[in-house]
Amino acid sequence: MGYCLAVIRVGAYIVVFVVFVAIGAFGHILFFMSPLWLSKWITYFTQWWARVTCMVLNIQIHIEGDLHAKPGSLIVANHVGSPDIFILGACFKGFFVSKAEIADWPLFNWLARLGMTIFADRSKRHQVKAIIREIEERLNADHSVILFPEAQATDGADVVPFKSAVFESAVLAGKQVVPVAIHYHDGHQPTIAFYGESFLSHIVTLLKTVRLKATVSVLPEIPADLERYILAEKSYLAIRDVVREKNC
Repeated sequence: MGYCLAVIRVGAYIVVFVVFVAIGAFGHILFFMSPLWLSKWITYFTQWWARVTCMVLNIQIHIEGDLHAKPGSLIVANHVGSPDIFILGACFKGFFVSKAEIADWPLFNWLARLGMTIFADRSKRHQVKAIIREIEERLNADHSVILFPEAQATDGADVVPFKSAVFESAVLAGKQVVPVAIHYHDGHQPTIAFYGESFLSHIVTLLKTVRLKATVSVLPEIPADLERYILAEKSYLAIRDVVREKNC
């Protein structure tokens, strides 16, 4: 049953992939002279791509809090696995900051590039300033940016301290930070949403899973009139408290 479901979902996702790559490419051609309209096109269809992906994988999302983040918000969340991307993308319009390795993932890499994802290579420290500048530019253009400041995936049981550098973009842009906690209800320790040792094994397990339930807790925004270290710490503590409470 599990493998049959996985095969059906792979087939369905190939269709989704083709459709949304075509939509993304069309948008880049149509609005190549208008960065403003291109950005709006990309965020709109990125959200629909994420929602359709959640439908294909039968990811059911329960929302706690207000999803209507102000335009130009820096949305930060704990990171467990690939479903985080689909879930946050379905909930919020915005651009993702992603680790550079995703640029090499089959299928996802095309969609990520068409979706104007900001790729961050943690092994290149000199790249940090450029990433901060790019995030700041998008925040100043009133586009929300979604990222995982743990800079790693965890097993979902706890949250590791956030890297503070990326919060400098919110400080420079004078934009609010919106902490978001993601918790999975699958009864597994660790949750099946966790990357684990093998990404391929993780994806196969996800494709075989009949249903995955997740709670997204949108926490009160934090104004950017603080130092980046304080923003990172406040966001971390707020998200960690919710994750620990959900795991009790």
